[in-house]
Amino acid sequence: MSDVLVAAPTVEPLTRTQAKLHLRETAAGQDALIDSIIAAARGHIETFCRRALVLQTRRLLLDCFPACIQIPRSPLRAVSSIQYLDTAGALQTLDPTLYRVDKESKPGRITPAYGAVWPSSQYVMHAVQVAYTCGHLIPFTADPATDVLTAAGHGFANGDQSQVATLGGAIPPGLAAATNYFVRDATADTLKLAATSAGAALDITGAGNVPNVLGLLEKEIEIALQILVQYFEQRDADDKLLQAAERVLSPFRAMRF
Repeated sequence: MSDVLVAAPTVEPLTRTQAKLHLRETAAGQDALIDSIIAAARGHIETFCRRALVLQTRRLLLDCFPACIQIPRSPLRAVSSIQYLDTAGALQTLDPTLYRVDKESKPGRITPAYGAVWPSSQYVMHAVQVAYTCGHLIPFTADPATDVLTAAGHGFANGDQSQVATLGGAIPPGLAAATNYFVRDATADTLKLAATSAGAALDITGAGNVPNVLGLLEKEIEIALQILVQYFEQRDADDKLLQAAERVLSPFRAMRF
């Protein structure tokens, strides 16, 4: 099994300003290094916890169909496609009606639909390929003219709940942090938000300042991210920082079954 990154996150869960404040760094000459440190800290958490902190596109490669396909990174947002080499060696795309996707479990799961079975495939390396998106935080932009949020690959369905947050920008007027909203009018890459499950779309009166995101991270993960930024910034890093971060992260590791 291989799990390949196809499209990396477009934002980081910690801003450069936040990292510099934590590191007590004021000079601009280290900005590129600090950006790399933030990405390294995020990557360590994602590997250690088997999670994706920010929306990303990945491809799972399997040699055959298992009874249940487990997605290596949580939370699973959407399955774009399942492709496989049939017994003649031709690449086929599986009809989505033939499988069920469990996005609530961690890890996410895919099984055949009721009454269906996986098709026969060649028993060769990477005969089965699952394209999927995953991530806690989903970057979005807002259009005040239409009240539409554009969040490519968001994976939400109508009736789902989410919060909005800012990563150093300003939340679009009409929306507020620490508030549960309901998704409506969802398409593959766009959605609107409502205050109640059957309510009208909220009136968004401004675009805000990016980056803004749908979703939240646990406070413990945010703290671990800051600890790891400090760990990676130190040239003679003390492993006690790494151990402290991983102790904080331990309860948030996605389990394998």
